[in-house]
Amino acid sequence: MVGIVSHSPLLSATLADVRAAEPLIERLDPPRRAAVIMALLAITIIGLFLVTCVLLGGHWARRLARRRHPPSDGNTNIENERMRSALQPILPAGPTDETTVIRPASNDTVTGR
Repeated sequence: MVGIVSHSPLLSATLADVRAAEPLIERLDPPRRAAVIMALLAITIIGLFLVTCVLLGGHWARRLARRRHPPSDGNTNIENERMRSALQPILPAGPTDETTVIRPASNDTVTGR
């Protein structure tokens, strides 16, 4: 009777179901299981390293943005005044809070005329 039960398709199907119910990692042989676990560990460590790099880079960028720059010398103010006087003939004479078109292209649509 034992020989009949051991060759039964029902028993082999049940053993296959039990084997399939095990986690995949435990169905691997030990060297391959160790390699898979080490690969997952390496991916986790690389991810943590990348997150740390992003956090440190953000801290560095914020520190640069908070830095106070020394006052500029008087030469830049003189150069700014010279540039303004050179641009005075080109600048529009009206309010500049709207978009100003100095020379409209011929293919622009003009309404309201």
